[in-house]
Amino acid sequence: MADPLVWAVVVNWNGRDVLEPCLRTLLASSYSNLSVLVVDNASSDGSAQFVRDEFPSVRVAEQSSNLGFAAGVNAGLEYTLDEGADYVLLLNNDIELDGNAVSALVEAALAHPKSAFVGPMIYYADRPSVIWSAGGAVSFWTGNIRHVGLREEDAGQYVGVMEVDYVTACAVLASAEAVRTVGPMDEGYYMYNEDTDWCVRARDAGFDVLFAPSARIWHKVSMSSGGGLTPFKIYHRLRSTLRFFSLHARPYHWFGIVPLTVVRTIGFAVRELVRGRGANVAAIVRSLWDSMTGRRRT
Repeated sequence: MADPLVWAVVVNWNGRDVLEPCLRTLLASSYSNLSVLVVDNASSDGSAQFVRDEFPSVRVAEQSSNLGFAAGVNAGLEYTLDEGADYVLLLNNDIELDGNAVSALVEAALAHPKSAFVGPMIYYADRPSVIWSAGGAVSFWTGNIRHVGLREEDAGQYVGVMEVDYVTACAVLASAEAVRTVGPMDEGYYMYNEDTDWCVRARDAGFDVLFAPSARIWHKVSMSSGGGLTPFKIYHRLRSTLRFFSLHARPYHWFGIVPLTVVRTIGFAVRELVRGRGANVAAIVRSLWDSMTGRRRT
């Protein structure tokens, strides 16, 4: 039996500097039936032409404007499903892959026919043995969305394919069947938690979400949001979290979500004020206001 057709979709915005190692390691994959598409979200740094010049086997789909990560993903999904993809491998532009990562993800997906999404073990690029994500967990009682294994040294504590609440779209293998059933990503999320939303919808539709630790990648964390704890990142993470729980939490969950979110947010704001980071506090206020008023701000 021939290997399933996998289309890798790399969503890019002004990521020329990180695209080269991403595409180089992707094209060096041991998995043979692999095609690659870069969806460029109206970059101003020449990314699209760079890919055409340096990686002629990679297709490029340029968008007329930057409508966010989810919209870029959806453009890639539409393109690759039309091309007959059996699986779509979604990737951030700032990752590098182990040579067997794609093969390990496909192997896990084939062994679990009910799987919608399979995610790899993701490490920090600057700390290659420290885990950034070993799948994800959602608590509807506390309003928390978190990466499992965050900042843990990999000592072999995660073994074998396992079910998780969500996997991050930083790198995820998506079944074409599941995408057609569940639908595309929700573009109401500009960035953050669109992947969590997607996974919850897939689980509600009867699919499984899996983590495969034998598939390994390395991630230059927060490149798209400027690196570190920026006002941009704070604004969008808080807003996306509020949107996620407003869509998926049950009424009784809010008895825990509201007070705990208020306490966490106030505590964080006070710490940032003490550290002289008023811009971060202003980002919290803008995020809360825009969430209540429905204003779209990028």
